[in-house]
Amino acid sequence: MTNVAVRRAAAVLSLASLLACGRKDDGRTIVLNGRIEAPTVDLAPKVAGRVVEVKVREGDRVKAGDLLVVLDLGETALSVERDRQGLAAAESRLKDLETGNRPPEIAAGEAEVADRKAAVELAKKEVARQEALMSRKVGVPRDLDRARTDLSRAEAALKSSEERLALLREGFRKYQTEQARRDAERAATVLKQSETVAREGEIRAPADGVVLHRMAEPGLLLGASQPALTLAFANRLYVRTFVPETKLGRVKQGSAAKVSVDAYPGKSFPARVTEISPDAEFTPKPVETRDERVNLVYAAKVDLDAGWAEPLVPGQPAEVTIEAAAEPAPASTPARSSRGSGRTPRSAASTWTSRGASCSP
Repeated sequence: MTNVAVRRAAAVLSLASLLACGRKDDGRTIVLNGRIEAPTVDLAPKVAGRVVEVKVREGDRVKAGDLLVVLDLGETALSVERDRQGLAAAESRLKDLETGNRPPEIAAGEAEVADRKAAVELAKKEVARQEALMSRKVGVPRDLDRARTDLSRAEAALKSSEERLALLREGFRKYQTEQARRDAERAATVLKQSETVAREGEIRAPADGVVLHRMAEPGLLLGASQPALTLAFANRLYVRTFVPETKLGRVKQGSAAKVSVDAYPGKSFPARVTEISPDAEFTPKPVETRDERVNLVYAAKVDLDAGWAEPLVPGQPAEVTIEAAAEPAPASTPARSSRGSGRTPRSAASTWTSRGASCSP
């Protein structure tokens, strides 16, 4: 037999002793013993870091959101400031595009167009003058070509300035604004991711509970998913008890119950039977005799109803009083026929009583 099996058998035998020595049942209730338990969860970070501070000890009661462990994530924490600056730059770019060009920029564009128009007019006059000289046979063809080239350049510069002014008056194109908006959204997502990773440097309580185990100490390099604390949920307590085989038929799932503990004498906490195991917890032999069957017990879970204010702690011994069905009345044994005998016949009741007195319970 393994050590685990030995300890389990010892626990069941100890429980059987408690059941035998505890408060007796009446016709309407069944009294059982057990211990208060609670669901537990291991609290661990998503990323590796060195433990800086552990703010709780084993047995401390904590509230949801309380800071329990502080980690140093190293360079991971620096990415938050970098991504925050990236988001600020992206939002500034988007704001400029949505605002459009400022009036001074448009005025400068208009002045440039006016200057280009004056240059075109001057180039036209020069071309006309060179053509007049050529018509009088006093001009030089090279000067006329140069004048026409200057006019073409002035007209091209004017066209470019007019297009630029049109864009300034129209504002930025829609696709540029949409691209800037997507860039800002992407930067916000990156910052949110960095902040989420940085928050892993703090382990907080997910709910009200009691610290059962403390595995982390300052200076420990805690790996990702490596538990730092074990927390028991204080608002979801239950009692794990065992129902003897002889009383199993009187306990039903959903039966009302009351739980009492030594720490609060005279006070009981409302509860309800939520689970009954279909398998026996203790079997002495492969084939049980009638006398051995009374040693069989079945695990049961009794959940405490919400609303208590007392600081109950997992591990406390508890007594459970279950509202159970009444014990069935024993069947009467028919009277024997006295025909052919010289003895006086006995009633069925007297026959059952005499037999019952001679049988072991």
